[in-house]
Amino acid sequence: MRLQTDPSRFSITAFLSDQVTLVARHEDLSPGAALLKLQELSRDGIGRARLMEIIRQAGEREKDPAELSKIEAIQTEIAAWTSYAA
Repeated sequence: MRLQTDPSRFSITAFLSDQVTLVARHEDLSPGAALLKLQELSRDGIGRARLMEIIRQAGEREKDPAELSKIEAIQTEIAAWTSYAA
C-alpha cells in the first residue's frame, strides 16, 4: 500500500495513517493492532525513539523516490512533534 503523505502539504489524516502503515509493515501487524502499537510508542520518549527507528528503517529499505520523500516528510513531522512533547 502506498503512503498518503504529500511532502508539500501537511495532512494530519495522512500523517497518522502513514505511521500506522509503517508500524504495521515493520511489526507485521493488522492496521488495528498497528494503531494500538503506535499509541503505545507515542506515550514516552523511549517509544517515540523506537517509532523514529522504525520509520528510519523503512526509509533505508524504500527504493521508490516518491515514497522515500513521503517517509522523509513523516520523519520531519515526528521530529518536530517529539521536540514539542519533550
